Amino acid sequence: MFIVIAIYAVLLIVFLVVSGLIFRHTVKFGYLSPRFKTIASVFGIFALIIIILSIYLVVGLLRAPPSTPSYSYPSFSTPSDINF
Repeated sequence: MFIVIAIYAVLLIVFLVVSGLIFRHTVKFGYLSPRFKTIASVFGIFALIIIILSIYLVVGLLRAPPSTPSYSYPSFSTPSDINF
């Protein structure tokens, strides 16, 4: 499970770096096309949603599972205890 979380964290970091580079490119060269700025803004919103969801899921995975309640099951009666 640790390997999966580690791979996920690395992919999340790569996603953050690429998102930052795209945002930087939008700010730097946004004057070339107004439509590109809109597309980059939509991508930024989706990236932010994915990042928030990912952090929530990773924190949920790292939390300790709730303790299971101990149930006391009734004892079963023996055939001699049954009265018809």
